[in-house]
Amino acid sequence: MNSFYNEYELRALGFASLGKNVLISKKCSIYNPEKISIGSNVRIDDFCLLSGNITIGNYVHISAFSCLYGRFGIKIGNFCGISPRCSLFSASDDFSGEFMISPMVKEEHINLKTGVITLENYSQIGANSILMPAVTIKEGAVCAAFSFVKTSLESWSMNKGIPAKKYKDRRKNVKFLAEKFYKKEVAND
Repeated sequence: MNSFYNEYELRALGFASLGKNVLISKKCSIYNPEKISIGSNVRIDDFCLLSGNITIGNYVHISAFSCLYGRFGIKIGNFCGISPRCSLFSASDDFSGEFMISPMVKEEHINLKTGVITLENYSQIGANSILMPAVTIKEGAVCAAFSFVKTSLESWSMNKGIPAKKYKDRRKNVKFLAEKFYKKEVAND
């Protein structure tokens, strides 16, 4: 038995668009697939949750137990990775006590901070990290395991901590490798 959906099964799920060589675990939970676009050479592992408006580029790996809550949008570029147990929230409740907290109460009784989460090309998210609404992980930026990302990360930076902060620059070798060996996909960036 294959633990990934075959091409026919993937097409039957009804994604907005679907590239080639896509591997999605049958143990992955997918809500509103008609709002999800997936590029080519993508793998999504066991026990992931994808919900809402999500766009995934080419050569992307989303590791086990990661959750992408994309009600207000998540955009993942090419050659990106999300390590195990990461959570990406395009909305966050107001916990001040001034508003209710629940998807089961009327919209006028809640107060959400919302915004698109963007992972630009060549970015990576370390295990157990959390990304909050309206952050951009700029080209080539990475965050280490257990990072809490509440503000955007600068290009080609390495970041860690709670909240995540830059600790050094990242080398650009991955970009040069992609340009050399994956010219067609890089041309579509």
